[in-house]
Amino acid sequence: MRYLLAAAALLAPSAPALAQTTVNEHHALSSGGRVEISNVAGSVSVRGWDRNEVQLTGTLGEGQRLDVQNSANRVQLKVVYPQNGRNSRGAVLELRVPRGSELQAGTVSAALDVAEVDLRRLQASTVSGGITAGGQAAEASFNTVSGAIRSQLRTPRLELRTVSGAINAAGSSGGDVAANSVSGAVDLDLSAVQRLNAETVSGSLGVRSAGLQPGGRISLQTVSAPISLTLPARTSAQLKVSSFSGSIRSDVGEVERPRYGPGSHLDARLGGGDGDISINSHSGSVRVSLGAR
Repeated sequence: MRYLLAAAALLAPSAPALAQTTVNEHHALSSGGRVEISNVAGSVSVRGWDRNEVQLTGTLGEGQRLDVQNSANRVQLKVVYPQNGRNSRGAVLELRVPRGSELQAGTVSAALDVAEVDLRRLQASTVSGGITAGGQAAEASFNTVSGAIRSQLRTPRLELRTVSGAINAAGSSGGDVAANSVSGAVDLDLSAVQRLNAETVSGSLGVRSAGLQPGGRISLQTVSAPISLTLPARTSAQLKVSSFSGSIRSDVGEVERPRYGPGSHLDARLGGGDGDISINSHSGSVRVSLGAR
């Protein structure tokens, strides 16, 4: 009997492969123009080039279609999914954008990978898909709900926001940086900053910076997570640290504790005291390190 079942399985027609549609779009774009791309599932990769045109290649899953709207200064690309397309494979797309353009990319669960770009502005958002970014931009912002953010983008203005995804930014980011997370860990390795504002609720917060620009400001806050800050020994700033129930350790200054009740704080002058550094944690520990970076 088992031989008959095996033979029947061999003779049975195989399940048809899900139909795919090839994408190959080319659209001219004026210098400094705007490119918008939207995709629900699958992946989107973005690369830069020196042509004054936008190119989109890749594949669409069964029942999907590409909605394109374009003008001389804007190209909008959106993957439209069928209403009953639960088993539809996500679109896999590669986008080429001109140097100096503005890019807005949005996905739901699709991974978003941006590299080798030189943009005027970069905005990327996703719900559960991860975001990775490299290249350079005059300003950039990344937003996720549960997806991780990994940036090695060279930019003087960077904004990073997530709910539960991890944030990791390294490379030559500096100048004006903002990072916000609820439960995701935040890890920043930055060049010299002019203004840094980073906040978490329960995610750990770690910051390493090549320095504080003259008159610059750093503000770090958590509720229940640890904070660590590492700066060069040459840093010039007024340092203020406070914690309600967490410990404070610092390479400079002396931690003061009230005679009665919880809480501790530290006030110290680094170098000439030009900038301002404020660190506050309700119950997480705080560590301030000064090195020779």
